[in-house]
Amino acid sequence: MICFFRLSSHLLEDLRPGIPAGSGLNADEENGRLTLGANGGINKNITGTNSIAIAVDMPIPERTDIAELRRRIAAIEGRPALKAQFAPAPADAAMTQGPARLPTGVDGFDRLFAQPGLCRGTLHEITAAETRTAGALSGFAAGLLSLLSREREGDLLWVADPQAMREAGTPFAAGLAEFGLDPARILLVTPRRVEDALWALEEGARSRAILAVAGEVHGAPKALDLTATRRLALKAQSSGTTVFLLRHASPGDPTAATTRLCVSPRIRPRVAGAGRARPVARPGWRVLVAKNRDGRPGEVELEWDHARRSFVTPADLEPLVSDTPDRPVGAPAGGQVVAFARSFP
Repeated sequence: MICFFRLSSHLLEDLRPGIPAGSGLNADEENGRLTLGANGGINKNITGTNSIAIAVDMPIPERTDIAELRRRIAAIEGRPALKAQFAPAPADAAMTQGPARLPTGVDGFDRLFAQPGLCRGTLHEITAAETRTAGALSGFAAGLLSLLSREREGDLLWVADPQAMREAGTPFAAGLAEFGLDPARILLVTPRRVEDALWALEEGARSRAILAVAGEVHGAPKALDLTATRRLALKAQSSGTTVFLLRHASPGDPTAATTRLCVSPRIRPRVAGAGRARPVARPGWRVLVAKNRDGRPGEVELEWDHARRSFVTPADLEPLVSDTPDRPVGAPAGGQVVAFARSFP
């Protein structure tokens, strides 16, 4: 490491007689320059100014000293040391993780994107307008994570900020298992501050060994600004790890997410003859794709089939009569319209 110091020309005249022999200093009186060898150099300014520059070779601090300094800073900030962070996997680990798309199986949803399904290896924002719909938000995210767990190995990092834990509660292992998520593959992180939650999300996003990252945040904390989401998006795109940002009672602030999915519970139509009672049915959602950098916006209704463990189109939206393959869809036109006389009683 080279350090530069500036001295006056008068001080140079005082230093020149006292330079020890064998120090590597070479005096070039013809060009008006003094130079040192491998250990450094003293150069006289020949531009007419009354100052010179001294370049001194300083030792580089040991790598162990830098690691120790980082460890002390982490201890002061109250976060894990460098060894506790998620280390990125080898570069070829992401090559065996399956396709770059996450199709849901519902055509109305998958066709909203440039290619069928959500883009993997990026940041997606899933929001709910009210805290009381936290179950719908978590359930829809659990369905997406369940589909992703079949295509990719590793553990799921689930991070929840303290406010989200107080308002929405802790993720229920038995409920996640109903969506096909193995609780043994879930790493639940519950930090005390929003800043620590964002740090955990970034560490998970940069790791290729993680299945996916899900972060629950309540409201609009100051730390979760556009810059923070930009860092999450860049690290997700660099590692290929998909990040889902679950925002309860979200005000809709600008983010760097590729998509913004606004989720609300789906209201099923009443069944004739059932009165005010509604039969227990599959969980359903109304999903509004409010922002889509990978396609176009739209609104879709879909349900989750626990038996098939996949998203399906709601049964009441399916056509009652399917097309028959052995005959044409409609009768051919006769080419003439005939009016019949109407008889009255």
